[in-house]
Amino acid sequence: MAASGLVIAPPTALVLGIVGVVGVALLAWAWWGPPAGDAVAPRRAAVVAAAPQRVAPEPPPRQASALPVMPAAPSAVSLNDLLAAPEAQLRTSLHAALAARAQGGRLYARALARRCADLAGLQMAAQPDVNDARHQRAATRQAALAAGCGQFANAEWLGFVNVAADEPGGDPLLAVQQSDLDDAALLQALFARPDALLLDELGERLLRRRIGGEAVLYFDGQRFDSEADAALAQGALRLLPCQFGLACDERDPEVWLACLRGDGCAGSRAEQHPAAAQALAARLAAALRGRELGRFLPPS
Repeated sequence: MAASGLVIAPPTALVLGIVGVVGVALLAWAWWGPPAGDAVAPRRAAVVAAAPQRVAPEPPPRQASALPVMPAAPSAVSLNDLLAAPEAQLRTSLHAALAARAQGGRLYARALARRCADLAGLQMAAQPDVNDARHQRAATRQAALAAGCGQFANAEWLGFVNVAADEPGGDPLLAVQQSDLDDAALLQALFARPDALLLDELGERLLRRRIGGEAVLYFDGQRFDSEADAALAQGALRLLPCQFGLACDERDPEVWLACLRGDGCAGSRAEQHPAAAQALAARLAAALRGRELGRFLPPS
């Protein structure tokens, strides 16, 4: 059924219960698979459930988390490819992601379901440029995604967006995304497997450090304090997942939804950011691949 008419407000993913200590996590990371192959616009609006939802009780304060083994996605399914699959095949793609939950598929299934939330909350431009070929392609993708989301009841895709604390089956990528890991512990997890979608979800957490009691963005000895510097770092972080396989061209909903909203019809995320952001993204990717911890952490 159509997803129109919903009031969309930022999904609040319920925290997974993750038990253990960081020491165990560092041992587990040694077993994870190799990095995925090579390859933030405004965050999505929160979802207001159109049907009754289960609400988990308030979790106790989290302690340092021990994470499960985070293997690479098996050759039988490329999780990145599921994000780039035709929008009209959304149900097939989402269930393929769920079938690869042990490799991180639940995080990907949530991202696919969020597209229905994005579509439902789309505010179209008052005067779209119908003569723009990119706008026409974006409108075609909108119609295809509407067909894909129509394969679900609203409450069904909302259920995939909202991850219950007691949801069965572990997802190592989701565990990292929902954990309280930061600094060296978070970086070690990403060194073991710099997954494209996980990097997209983490955003500023990759570079956020506490220096002198203040949370700042930091990399390669530079603090990104000023408004211009912060915008540069944020642009680079948005481009970073593209370096690890995320489809950041016109297949990317962040690209074609921006076109329909009237925010500019670009052909890729790279076109939405200056060359300096692209260069910084390449440096970040090289540091991740090289597991260069010192480039991310300020001197102690």
